[in-house]
Amino acid sequence: MKISLKDIKGAIQGLGVLILAALLLQLVSGIQYYYTKKSIENEARKLAEIRLKNANLLVEAGMTNVEVAVQNVTNFVRDNLDSPDRMFDITRGVMDLNMSLAECGLLFVPNYYPKKGRAYHPASLRTPEGTIQTIDLNRDGFNYYTRPWYNDAIAKDGANWTDPYFSHSDNNLICTFSTPIKDNDGKVVAVLYADISLEWLRQLIEEGAGEYKNAYSVILNKLGEPVIDTRNGDIPLGFFAIEEPMVSQERGEQKITYRDTVSYAFYAPIGNHGWSMAIVCPEKEIFADFRRISTRLSILSLLGLLILGFIMFMTGRGFAKLRKEEGKRERMEKELNIAHGIQMGMVPKVFPPFPERDDIEIYAYLNAAREVGGDLYDYFISDGKLWFSIGDVSGKGVPASLVMAVTRSLFRTEAMHQSSPEVVMKAVNDSMAEMNETNMFVTMFIGCLDLDSGELNFCNAGHNPPVICTSGTASRIQLKPNLPLSLINGYTYIGESMTIPDGGTLFLYTDGLTEAENIHKNLFGEERMMEVLRKSTVPSELVKGMSKAVSAYTDGAEQNDDLTMLAIRFWGTRRKHLGIKNEISELNSVPEFIEDLCPDPKIQSEVNLALEEALVNIVDYAYDKPGSGTIDIDASVHRNVLKLVLTDSGKPFDPTATTAPDITLPPDQRPVGGLGIFLVKKLMDTLDYERKDDKNILTMTKKIC
Repeated sequence: MKISLKDIKGAIQGLGVLILAALLLQLVSGIQYYYTKKSIENEARKLAEIRLKNANLLVEAGMTNVEVAVQNVTNFVRDNLDSPDRMFDITRGVMDLNMSLAECGLLFVPNYYPKKGRAYHPASLRTPEGTIQTIDLNRDGFNYYTRPWYNDAIAKDGANWTDPYFSHSDNNLICTFSTPIKDNDGKVVAVLYADISLEWLRQLIEEGAGEYKNAYSVILNKLGEPVIDTRNGDIPLGFFAIEEPMVSQERGEQKITYRDTVSYAFYAPIGNHGWSMAIVCPEKEIFADFRRISTRLSILSLLGLLILGFIMFMTGRGFAKLRKEEGKRERMEKELNIAHGIQMGMVPKVFPPFPERDDIEIYAYLNAAREVGGDLYDYFISDGKLWFSIGDVSGKGVPASLVMAVTRSLFRTEAMHQSSPEVVMKAVNDSMAEMNETNMFVTMFIGCLDLDSGELNFCNAGHNPPVICTSGTASRIQLKPNLPLSLINGYTYIGESMTIPDGGTLFLYTDGLTEAENIHKNLFGEERMMEVLRKSTVPSELVKGMSKAVSAYTDGAEQNDDLTMLAIRFWGTRRKHLGIKNEISELNSVPEFIEDLCPDPKIQSEVNLALEEALVNIVDYAYDKPGSGTIDIDASVHRNVLKLVLTDSGKPFDPTATTAPDITLPPDQRPVGGLGIFLVKKLMDTLDYERKDDKNILTMTKKIC
């Protein structure tokens, strides 16, 4: 058989084609190898970051809720120190309102209540069945005075978190927040504490390490000591190469080596108490699947560069990717459920939030259009002022929820250290604008209500104007224009102020309310909203009524935007003072003094008459001669009740002790005197007298509307 030159050329050309195809395939394989490896590395990094962020958010939310729950009742405990048995009701109340707590109790200093024994320890515990058991823990014989949560709170003279430890009663992993309780003289009399179970945190780090067979997770405290780990104390020495940056509260990643095993370590601080968490994954396990795929590709390329084999490989790779995406989707759903719980845990949900106060009522509602949303609201009391906010992040879903979490945290942080809403708004804007790579923005309203004067300082950043609701009326607040947050770094916001009318309710909302659509794509609108707002000024009735109205209007249509409402009702106290001499002529100034306190002319006339009679009685009987003394008149209005306090330094005289005159007798047969006080009692709702510090004090009250 002869081999022609043509055959040789053909063979050379074919070989050249094969060599070229092989080179091209190797080039494509090399590029694919590089980018696939980078992709897998980034995926491992993102997965670790998600785990770390979730742990941080869970720890922060869980511990913040515990701190708020404990701090909210400290004053109530101090006010009830004379009722030791009442302490059981207080601890049970805290447990009822905070489902995350495992135990709440009070440990009084030794022999504070001698009748209760040396150690009085009223506490409420949550049983495995979910019920609450109230008990005096002094009965179990354990010396609780040796516990760190007690001694550290006393030593620091302030709030304290312990490192995680195992409960002596049920061996569960817990963490304790405690704070000292002082009596009215400033002396520490007890330590109030609350335990939060950390089983969810143990499960979380086990999930974080569960992606790879030999991966593990560790949480270090601020001393660098492992407090939770998935290896039960058997931590490789190579791990401690990242101990220093973890103790320094740094965030990052690092390759570490132990016995020729290279691992990726991802670490970040969690919570606000000096803890840090690390997820360590062996490099060979991260890239195990990738190396197997690469080997198969190499074998396929060496066997023949067959198109059919390439197509089959790509098809198989496509199915593998599909399975991978399905796994990602399932993990994403799980992460979204966790994120929803975290997000809802960041907004206050206990109503009434301040049961010890009678001057404010608050109620709120948040309903996300998806598993997580971008709406937020928040409030807290600091230095006699109620700080509150409501906001709406552009967009929906996970990106919006992350921005929401950042915005809420920035608001809390800045409001704790600033004095005016516009300064807080600017600080939040500047912080967000620096990291706004996605061009998202936030509309927000921040208010600061002085609970003594009723003055409201506020700043609006492109948000819907709030509505002031009084009896039968509702009107929008006219706002000065400001840009939404995170658009321009350094933007200066303009603040405003007003006075909340006594008993008035401030209603705040996001545009998910007015833009709610029914099945015909028609909006709920502002007119329907204002109609509902005119029906009530009680925050809970107002918010629930609005939610019911929106639900009836949409009638099952899909919710297309997050819906949030916040209602705040303020009962202010107006005060006035008038000082006069004990002369009849001085009474001419009384009607003008009362005029703006009583809006009803009829009630104003009755109050004037009663006050005049009481003052005449003081002028006639308290001092020996006119002009020799003074009379102080203090008036206050709270929740539509007028209170008048008349104080003089004259002779002791109790007008309430006088016998009521018999008005059925003819005038010439009645004894002199008594009619004035009789008239005062008839005109006013209450009349009380006391002698204190050598002064006569007469107190009168009347409901004025």
